[in-house]
Amino acid sequence: MDSPLRIGSTPANRQVPTVGLPAVLHHSRAAEIKRILAELGQHPLSHLDGSAVGSIDSTGLGLLVHGLDDLRAGGCQVLLSQPSPTLQAARAVLELQERLPLAEDLGVPDRIRPLAEERIGDLLLDLGYLTQEDLERALELAAQRPNAFFGQVLVEEGFIDQDQLALALARMHGRHFLHPVQLRILDLSLDHGVPLAELRTHTALPLLRFEDRLAVAVADPADVFAVDSIRRRSGCRVLTCVATPNEIEHGLDLLQRAAGAEAGRLAEAGEGAGLGAGVAELFEQLMLNALIEGASDVHIEPHEEWAEVRYRVDGRLRPAARLTPEECRELTARIKVLAGCDISEKRLPQDGRHRFRHGSRDVDLRINTLPTVHGEKTVLRILDRRQHKVSLEDLGLAGRNLEWMREAIRSPHGLVLVTGPTGSGKTTTLYSVLDEIVTPEINVSTVENPVERAVEGVNQTQVNFKAGLDFALCLRSLLRQDPDVIMIGEIRDKETATIAVEAALTGHLVLATLHTNDAPGAATRLIQMGVEPFLVSATLRSVVAQRLVRRLCDSCKRQVELPEAARQRYRPFGLGDGPHFAAAGCQSCRGSGYSGRLGVYEVMRCDPELRDLVAANPSTEQLRKLALERGMRSLLGDALARVDAGLTTLEEALRAGGEA
Repeated sequence: MDSPLRIGSTPANRQVPTVGLPAVLHHSRAAEIKRILAELGQHPLSHLDGSAVGSIDSTGLGLLVHGLDDLRAGGCQVLLSQPSPTLQAARAVLELQERLPLAEDLGVPDRIRPLAEERIGDLLLDLGYLTQEDLERALELAAQRPNAFFGQVLVEEGFIDQDQLALALARMHGRHFLHPVQLRILDLSLDHGVPLAELRTHTALPLLRFEDRLAVAVADPADVFAVDSIRRRSGCRVLTCVATPNEIEHGLDLLQRAAGAEAGRLAEAGEGAGLGAGVAELFEQLMLNALIEGASDVHIEPHEEWAEVRYRVDGRLRPAARLTPEECRELTARIKVLAGCDISEKRLPQDGRHRFRHGSRDVDLRINTLPTVHGEKTVLRILDRRQHKVSLEDLGLAGRNLEWMREAIRSPHGLVLVTGPTGSGKTTTLYSVLDEIVTPEINVSTVENPVERAVEGVNQTQVNFKAGLDFALCLRSLLRQDPDVIMIGEIRDKETATIAVEAALTGHLVLATLHTNDAPGAATRLIQMGVEPFLVSATLRSVVAQRLVRRLCDSCKRQVELPEAARQRYRPFGLGDGPHFAAAGCQSCRGSGYSGRLGVYEVMRCDPELRDLVAANPSTEQLRKLALERGMRSLLGDALARVDAGLTTLEEALRAGGEA
């Protein structure tokens, strides 16, 4: 898509043309970058607007900088205007200030004066991160740990956090402090020549390469051995910046995921080497690799002559390793012991839980075993204990959908349902709702199976079917706990549905999930469960149906022209003129063409007309027709909007929203 030509002003009040850079400076955008450079070459003086840049790799940056060099050699002056934080970070860590001159003063120093003569504690005092009392207490604790780094003692004892320590270390050594993964200046296809194991040992993360310069994020800028090792192996001049250990670990996981090194090693272990190293080590390897791969589930499936381990990543299963039958039996027994299951019972399904910790990684595992003809199949659901808050906007709700959702959850009472199949993100949506509405003035209680994330200020209860603590019993007890808001993990039977509706009718806001295909189907499902139609009509405020679609990989997605037949068929449902993109596949996305997922939504607002229809016990088709007439956008329509935005493909939209 052509970048718009705008008119800007220089400080001398001379008008100059301004050309905008794309959001992604990657090798996949080579043609677009060259077109922009050709456009700049038509003017003796021009501005290059970098405000949209949100992702950079080495090739894209090299094309831009070398192209600007050629323009200058030809007599064209180009000044960088309004660089984004991503572009500023790449410019700073690779010391490209002269090659990317600015049109305006950003107030950010190109060089940072080292303060190496100042002690870390005094510097933290100067920065306001420590009080004198905290410093003295920390020194006493550090004296009991003579081999520990003082800064790490401060973090582990809770005096400061990792960001504050990293910023202080950056100031001491005259380096920039960055979050390279968040800023998306990590080139996953970078050829740096340093083994990942060595990078993990030194807590160092290669980011970008330009000519003979290699930008590397380190946790300890005083580690000269790390810098020297990377310099020797890469053959480059190493330019360091400072990042937190967690950020570097995350980046190394992404590099390892892109390279597939650990997956290949585990596949080799499947020839029988895994058990020789010990079943405990095999389990740890499988779980660690699953976390690195970003898996949501691990499947261990026995077959007649071998067993297969598969990871579910972005909603799709991927082969990870092959095990011998003996290894599979030993691994299953190990997992059952960890989960508190009966290892002697192999004829019945069993459920259990285990907390897996490795370094800074900390996850809960929901474990289920199921007898098959070739042995017990085991599935482990991975629940991250460190999940961060996600806003409703970040989930993908926007426009009228967001407005109607917020209107419903801010009601003093009523029933708000989130529907969709297993694994569509319903619970994540409800957690985002809780994060938005919880205040000290209201009492919020939940009944879940399981509790997937702790929410501050919320009373969370986990059902225990073995002990007889089911959803209905919890709900009856909760109603005597003076709640304002109740969240129900799942409405699955008449008793739970009846209690939920009665709670909504008696002045409580009830949030719950339900398994239906679309939003209008939720009302008819409650009626089919045995709830009176007039009660559903009186309590239902809003229903949100959702699906997850795979997000296109920014590094390799390619622009395509959709067939005219497809345009004609889906234009009535919201498909626009594009540009549209297709999946290509690269090292960054492991050849799939997709990286991550995003939500698509269908929000049905229950206005008076819809309530009147619900009270008459309509069919789902009747209710859907009226909801669409009243302004509801279908799942397919919302998914097609993501296609028009270049975030996913038409194939993914049809998979989520149906063929209409």
